[in-house]
Amino acid sequence: MIDFKRIIFGAAVAAVVFTAPVRTNAQPGRFSHENLNDKYVLNYLQRVADESGAPGVSASVAINGKMVFSGGVGYADLDNKVFQNGQTVHNIGSVSKAVAVIAIMQLEEKGLLSLDDEIQKYLPYFPKKQKPITIKHILTHTSGIRHYAAKDNDNFGFKHMRHYDDFQEATAIFRDDSLLFNPGAYFSYSSYASNLMHGIVEKISGISFEEYMKRNIWQPAGMLATWFDIPSRVIPNRGKGYVRDKSGLIVNPDYEDTSYKYAGGGIIASSEDMVKLGIALNDGILLKPATLAKMYTPYFEKNEKAIHPSKASGIIPSWQGLIWFVGKDQTGRNWYGHSGTVKGTRCFIMNYPAEGLVVAIQANIGSIKIDEYALLLAQMYLKEEVKIDKKK
Repeated sequence: MIDFKRIIFGAAVAAVVFTAPVRTNAQPGRFSHENLNDKYVLNYLQRVADESGAPGVSASVAINGKMVFSGGVGYADLDNKVFQNGQTVHNIGSVSKAVAVIAIMQLEEKGLLSLDDEIQKYLPYFPKKQKPITIKHILTHTSGIRHYAAKDNDNFGFKHMRHYDDFQEATAIFRDDSLLFNPGAYFSYSSYASNLMHGIVEKISGISFEEYMKRNIWQPAGMLATWFDIPSRVIPNRGKGYVRDKSGLIVNPDYEDTSYKYAGGGIIASSEDMVKLGIALNDGILLKPATLAKMYTPYFEKNEKAIHPSKASGIIPSWQGLIWFVGKDQTGRNWYGHSGTVKGTRCFIMNYPAEGLVVAIQANIGSIKIDEYALLLAQMYLKEEVKIDKKK
């Protein structure tokens, strides 16, 4: 097995300076494979499938706003032997958060909300806690609202299997629980907190969350294969996710209706559509540059602020933006992205705005280090930068 962390990251960086994301037109020679053919990339995706055991793996890549690769290997549906490709639609899990936050930033850009607003201004049914919770708290995972817990599976997991037509009703799963800490004190990832973006958007816009997303994000970005993951819908090119049972056999995952968490993990899209999202952000179609820079700002290093920080050596630094992850590759280039995991699928979107590169990768197996595979895919296109010692 390849040591991806050694290859990708090298030594951990103790102090990092970030610059605001800038959209550029990459100059000739910036990319290591100007004429990288599809077969080369497909061979890489096959390697990902072989090493991870994923039935299917797909990816899409854009350079300077142009899709230069879209393809896949293996099967999107094992029952019917349907092949996986760049147009295969899977639930993108928590990448849904990275899509939903754009709606919040659009509303902030228009002056319709402030990130310092308390959430009860828009969600009056959410109980007041020991300290005020702001929108910024939920966007940086510092609200103190819990993540998933074992009790959510009481009554055979009915809470996550039933369909919720009303978002307020879905918040009953977690809204009355005590906070893990005073808001702002620590970092603790919470899909439930992220779900609240749904209710905020609906309250301010006066239309359904899905309709807002269609009008203001998906259609402007050309994301025509992106939907809410509603089980009863017939969705073209919908793939299936898989997990392994205790014996290691690939099986279908437990049934789940993601209507309780559309903003937190209930959107479906293809790798092509995820790349189109990155293109639309880089080209200023969805957000103004200043708003995008605010969303991408690294507010803190996640492990340092974590409620339970890891003490293990060699922890790779990772920073928290407004929902979006912020990182650096081994040459110091900034990337912005998010991972997703749900119902036997894994995906990652990774955006290098300064280099004009966007990559997205999907795999239909629940256990795979998708972030490392995404970063390796990006490195296939980016030219290795050699730093010259001017003293010599």
